[in-house]
Amino acid sequence: MPTVLIYWSPGRNPDQKKRVIEEITDTLVEHGNARKEDVLVIFQDIQPGDAGRGGKVIGAAQATNHDQPPITD
Repeated sequence: MPTVLIYWSPGRNPDQKKRVIEEITDTLVEHGNARKEDVLVIFQDIQPGDAGRGGKVIGAAQATNHDQPPITD
């Protein structure tokens, strides 16, 4: 069973998530020989402060840290 985990910043609406699920599923069926009913897509929102890059916390505290560019998806 193909499982796709998507980590991203919060803010997507249900229609956006639906389209992403449909397109990822179609791609895995067409190019990965997967059965449509076996494809699982999981979204995980990363909240500010829940991740780090370059040894520094990314998120709310980053507003005062100009050494790191913001995460964008």
